[in-house]
Amino acid sequence: MEGAAPESAAGEPRSERSRGEKGGVMTLWELKGRDGRRYSMFSWRTKMALKHKGLDYESKPVLMSDKAAIAFSGGKTVPIIKDGETVVRDSWQIAEYLEDRYPERPTLFGGAIGRGMAQAFNTWADRTLLPLLMPVIVADLYERIDPGDEQFFRQQFEGFLKSTLEEARGRRDEFAKRLERQVEPWQAVLKRQRFVCGASPAYGDYILFSLFQWARIASPHELVAAGSPLDAWRSRMLDLYDGFARNVLTA
Repeated sequence: MEGAAPESAAGEPRSERSRGEKGGVMTLWELKGRDGRRYSMFSWRTKMALKHKGLDYESKPVLMSDKAAIAFSGGKTVPIIKDGETVVRDSWQIAEYLEDRYPERPTLFGGAIGRGMAQAFNTWADRTLLPLLMPVIVADLYERIDPGDEQFFRQQFEGFLKSTLEEARGRRDEFAKRLERQVEPWQAVLKRQRFVCGASPAYGDYILFSLFQWARIASPHELVAAGSPLDAWRSRMLDLYDGFARNVLTA
């Protein structure tokens, strides 16, 4: 994608490292899990986007059930960033904000056409891949969330699934096979090119990666065949930014 950062320096600034508006460090609100896990899939999109742009941030982990802690944002979910006096919520809105506010830094989209394609991919991933991935890992994730969220988590996710967490676990293999079929085209793409976005990573990579990182943190169930193009791509993603995404507590 034109203008994307080269792999060896992806996310590194072209000049002195920025600390956000007025020289301050951005604040990112994300979910906290057991033993310091940071498991929010959507927050991983934002964290990779911040790394790509070379922007420092301070993490503020919150419980999924603690809506009062994030009421200032006008919403009920994370991620949320605060950049100076500007508050932005929703991972896609944050990506657009970062691209528009810091245009001199490595681009997340590579232009207007790339932005449109990334938004289409974002919607497809959330509406096609996420509903298949959720029943594969959600019961394992329940065992790794903060104990203070257990009741809220079960109520929320059993509502999404229209089944108990335990029933979802019993159908894990069925949904894992369906997920494998949906991501098969990306095996073909990643056999021909190193990243979803081409020669170097950009926001489309962070969208797809966020699902596999969510699974990696939440569940010991392996979703990617060893030695496959998708496996090699995931390894490259984990190595970005000095192993930022690799060096976290996983299942």
